[in-house]
Amino acid sequence: MTVCSWLRLVLAALALVTAPSAYAQQPAPVTPKPADPAKPAANTSVRHEPLAPKPDGPVLVTARLPEGTTRATLKVQAVAPGKYVRKSDPEYEKDWTDLPMRDDGKEGDTKAGDGVFSVRVPAAYQKHRWLVRYRVVATDGTGKAAQLPAADDPCPNFAWWCDAGPAAWTGSREPGKAPAVTFSAAFLGTLQSMHLLARAEDVARSQWDPDAHKQKQQGALVYRGVVYDHIQYSNRGQGSAHIAGKNKWGLKFSRGRDVPVVDHDGVPFPAGCDSLNLNPGGSTPYLPILRGISGLDEVLCMRAYRLAGVPSPPATWVQWRVVSSAEEVSAKDQYAGDLWGLYVVIGEMEPKLLADRKLPDGLTVSIQSGVKHTPKGMTDAQKEWETFLNGMRSGPKEAWWRKNLDLPAYYSFHALNRLLGNVDLRPDGNHGYYRHPDGRWAPIPWDMDMTFVPRHHQPGHIEAIGCLQHPAIALEYRNRAREILDLFAADAGDRGGQVGQLTADLGAALTPKKFDVDWPRLDEARWNFHPRINPKGAYFANPTEGGYFGGPFKRTLATADFAGFRKYLVDFCTDARPVKNYAPNDGDQRGYGWGYLAHEAKDEKIPAKPTVDRPDDTFRFAASAFTSPAGHKAAGLEWRVGRVGQRGWYELADHWRKDAGEGRTVDIPTEVFKEPGAYRVRARWRDDTGRCGHWSAPVSVRVK
Repeated sequence: MTVCSWLRLVLAALALVTAPSAYAQQPAPVTPKPADPAKPAANTSVRHEPLAPKPDGPVLVTARLPEGTTRATLKVQAVAPGKYVRKSDPEYEKDWTDLPMRDDGKEGDTKAGDGVFSVRVPAAYQKHRWLVRYRVVATDGTGKAAQLPAADDPCPNFAWWCDAGPAAWTGSREPGKAPAVTFSAAFLGTLQSMHLLARAEDVARSQWDPDAHKQKQQGALVYRGVVYDHIQYSNRGQGSAHIAGKNKWGLKFSRGRDVPVVDHDGVPFPAGCDSLNLNPGGSTPYLPILRGISGLDEVLCMRAYRLAGVPSPPATWVQWRVVSSAEEVSAKDQYAGDLWGLYVVIGEMEPKLLADRKLPDGLTVSIQSGVKHTPKGMTDAQKEWETFLNGMRSGPKEAWWRKNLDLPAYYSFHALNRLLGNVDLRPDGNHGYYRHPDGRWAPIPWDMDMTFVPRHHQPGHIEAIGCLQHPAIALEYRNRAREILDLFAADAGDRGGQVGQLTADLGAALTPKKFDVDWPRLDEARWNFHPRINPKGAYFANPTEGGYFGGPFKRTLATADFAGFRKYLVDFCTDARPVKNYAPNDGDQRGYGWGYLAHEAKDEKIPAKPTVDRPDDTFRFAASAFTSPAGHKAAGLEWRVGRVGQRGWYELADHWRKDAGEGRTVDIPTEVFKEPGAYRVRARWRDDTGRCGHWSAPVSVRVK
């Protein structure tokens, strides 16, 4: 074999080992079942076992190398906690230890002469919180050598991280005045972690130095046992980027090394992520009246938009751990060490992430930062965006809106903005757009840390609101607004399939059973009086006040804890006010979102709400006769089935719908009810003007 042909084989192997599968598992399909732990793909040419080593145990490294390889060497670099070595550091090419690899069927090598070289890395290398990098150098009979991964690869090494599990952490919500609380290692294991391995000075510069705003720093991410080395991280945000103390993070991964994120229930994001956004989950630093809510407001909002059919980034929680010092936990300083507390993880505005059922590849744009994703084959993304933007600003006719705006998505988006009190929304910020291949644009929600506020602040709408100037479109919006009130804001119960259940389901991730502590309390102890936090002592303050452009607001919790915030959110979105004196900008948190949306949905000419019966044990249902207070004629009876009661089953998400015309009965196919659980059957009348009445009270169907 010639040197050239041997090198070609080495390069072919290089193409395999530097593929994404060499660094992390491929994204799993969306499923309600927990994802399997991260594993290298079967075709990986270089691997180590176990994937996530524990201390004091050997690690077996194997490499399938090209024919003609006569010698293989494993180069190992051990990096101590707090001593992260950047790829750009001169030290990066130093302190590599050579370990000879063998293909003789001995000492861990499976079979002699099969081209798979192996070596056991001694147990002494496996120390808690240490990063171990490695490379393979293959040499042929002529002395020609090639390195795997290549020196010019974005990540020119493989790596593992040794982790014995988190150490218990103790902290006080106000050191010296409030008792310290211990959060056990078992409790810390109830929420998935992300570790950033980085230099302390880089972390401080990124998070707290305005002169380093959005400057990229280097580090390694460890997630679900997999090391993503040489990532970039920075702070995020605009005017509020550095003022809170507990600030936003942005993570950017090497090209082709997407991270397969799962949510707090173990359900995978729809696709791997090439970047991630971490939010502090403490409400806006300008007006932190919801501090202690722990990002429940943000995750709840994103889930609600998504359920309603609005393209929305996925959102979940992690415990964020930053390994930048030798000590994991400090006995002298509760604010030192790895644990940074609770953060909200949000995906990007990429079509592959914006829905549980993958959207077609399309253009996405952030109002503030411009084009986020350009579909394959599109060469004029900026022109497409400017054409749409200018069209909206030209006072277009109804036909233009129907051709260019995804009206159903916009109706849901605008209605939920009212229900959720999204008061920081404005034409020039805090949203984006997704362009379908057919040319229609749909809004994307973003930056949900100033929601559930019963005052006006920013305009609370986007430029697409211009479509509502056309009566026919406004009528359709009111239909959808009433539907969201009926299907999402009418039941406050924990198992009612609406906002109450969604809040309870999400909140359960932060309040694990069988523990007398929870994640919001941990986050409070970690940050409430942190030297960097601004303002101090704001967690669970009750009552507290804030001043908005629309006037002051006094926020009161039933109990000064996370349960109090859960109740606050549910009350805000449901008809919780004793005296029904709802008015926009009235400053009363009780039922404010429900009242605002009901105000916009009001139409005295809609058909009367029907009643629905199930005459027998079949799936035939009957509705009461059409009645119109305005004297309009019936145009159709709509039927729907929603799923409720189980985690992930919410009535707002369409399960089955049918327009039955003017007939008053419907036979629903048996397969609609094939899964065990609870279902709700409802009907509503539509008149000849296009107005839809409220959905009927539900008829429950339980399938065992």
